[in-house]
Amino acid sequence: MYASAWLKHHYPEAFTCALLANQPMGFYSPLTLIADAKRHGVTVLPADVNHSSPQPTLEPCPGRSGEAAARPAIRLGLAAVRGLGPDQAETIASHQPYRDLEDFARRTALPAPVLEALATAGAFASLGVTRRQALWSAGLLARTSDAMLPGTAPALTAPAGLPEMTAIEETIADLWATGASATTHPVQHARPHLVRCGAMTCADFKHGATPGTMVAVGGLVTHRQRPPTAGGVLFISLEDETGLVNIICQPHVWERQRRIALGNAGLLVHGTAERRDGAINLVATRLTPLTLAPGTRSRDFR
Repeated sequence: MYASAWLKHHYPEAFTCALLANQPMGFYSPLTLIADAKRHGVTVLPADVNHSSPQPTLEPCPGRSGEAAARPAIRLGLAAVRGLGPDQAETIASHQPYRDLEDFARRTALPAPVLEALATAGAFASLGVTRRQALWSAGLLARTSDAMLPGTAPALTAPAGLPEMTAIEETIADLWATGASATTHPVQHARPHLVRCGAMTCADFKHGATPGTMVAVGGLVTHRQRPPTAGGVLFISLEDETGLVNIICQPHVWERQRRIALGNAGLLVHGTAERRDGAINLVATRLTPLTLAPGTRSRDFR
């Protein structure tokens, strides 16, 4: 435990990269690990067909100078992309670099669903195409082979004026394609709504909530635990872009709001701040569904 804490403090990039490279494992999902790393100053770069290996790696961080340049960035791996097996990820990495979409399709011979997943994940960004442009071309790309003359692939150019994905759409695309996002946390898009509801961020709650006061916190459910020794109490871990908060649902709240507690990826929780043994928790009195990007899943009752 001490060795892990020392590595996380002094080498957070290498520590997080190793955890991501050995998924699934442990208590936390890749989304949570990436969000925590970014809160500690780590730069995380998305998977890319010209820069990624099959597994996450460390690489020089773009745009840094001086002492900061010594800290690497984490580049997410290709194997995390939906439907992309280890052998296919290795094939992509072994043929790098690629000139354009047609060159990539010729030399990898990947099927349309895999090309669409790579496009959705934004993995063709280094080829100068947006996600929508790459998605437009994915089906035709799958029919491209070495038997065709270079430059004869049909209609690979997307229509002019094809709108780019919004920030929310990109987060949804990341979660669908890879289960995580290197750019934004899903709760960031719900922050304006949470502010209108009077909800605190997880960080503000942990550092500024007064014990005994009524507060609200909203976020993504990362875990649900109901230990047999807890007397019917449900423990929920709630995460937003600033951190995590422990939620305690007493048996009467759990029984009354079981469906909401179990059936929603995001929750807005009203309750009372409680500080015990140096930790602050939120004792829930009311749970409300919070709509977040689809594709986010909690790790329950493990």
